[in-house]
Amino acid sequence: MPIFPFRPSASRRSTPAFPQKMLDTVFEHVLLDDVPHPDTPLPEDVLPACEKTEIRDGYNLCWQLLEHGVDRKAFRRLILKIALSGTASKDEQLAFKYARAKFKHMRFACANFTRQHRYPLLLHVVTIIMGNMQDAFKNHQRRATLINGLILWVVLSPVYYWLIAAPIALWKEDSTAGIIAYQKKENARLAKLIRTLDATTGHEFHVMRKIISRRVAFNDTLRTIRPSRALDQLSEYLATINGMMGDFHDGLIEKKLEGTQDYRRDRFQSPEGIPQRIRAFLERSPH
Repeated sequence: MPIFPFRPSASRRSTPAFPQKMLDTVFEHVLLDDVPHPDTPLPEDVLPACEKTEIRDGYNLCWQLLEHGVDRKAFRRLILKIALSGTASKDEQLAFKYARAKFKHMRFACANFTRQHRYPLLLHVVTIIMGNMQDAFKNHQRRATLINGLILWVVLSPVYYWLIAAPIALWKEDSTAGIIAYQKKENARLAKLIRTLDATTGHEFHVMRKIISRRVAFNDTLRTIRPSRALDQLSEYLATINGMMGDFHDGLIEKKLEGTQDYRRDRFQSPEGIPQRIRAFLERSPH
């Protein structure tokens, strides 16, 4: 008899199982979510609606990508090795990046598809720790790599992972109207924040990027469930913004770690091109 009444691998979200080809496709989209496509035009429909079955299938697809796409035992071994050695080879960095990307995509799915429209707390925390560890070993910070790695190794153990996975599997999907309302609310936040781009902080810039990243993730999932050229164009257009913002944000993180710029206080002007693309997207979005 199992210790816990709920086993993630046996969740109803794992049935029916999506073919491996679909899991591979959505993950390919995830890996390209910040690759620029500067020549891709913005499609007419930038707020595509989902049918009820597409919402359910989209969320379940993200669940299966995480639950069946990450070998947690192997991932914990990798985490411990990097934590203790303080370094990671190129292959190890890639393996860590891929596992973290699947956790991030599931976190986005919780915000995009569920009635709560937010990140489950423990999933959010563990994804942040993964990001902190990745920043640490990429920037050769031995102590931070060790601390974050040991925390991750513990929280991804079976007992703690059960606490992470249970709410993800049990949360309910939202309706079509609810998802459109959420996306309009996100657009309103983006419109408010974009006014600060002439004098923004690292934190404000990152908040804007997270809104873009969530929308890319939503469209990447939807275009796997419902392939179309228009959805491809929308994802590519948003991925261009995401990539431009990501490259610039990497530099902000380096300055933060070096102590040469205060991430939350020092203000700067956003790189040219980002505000124009965001404004074009917002102008085409229904209010």
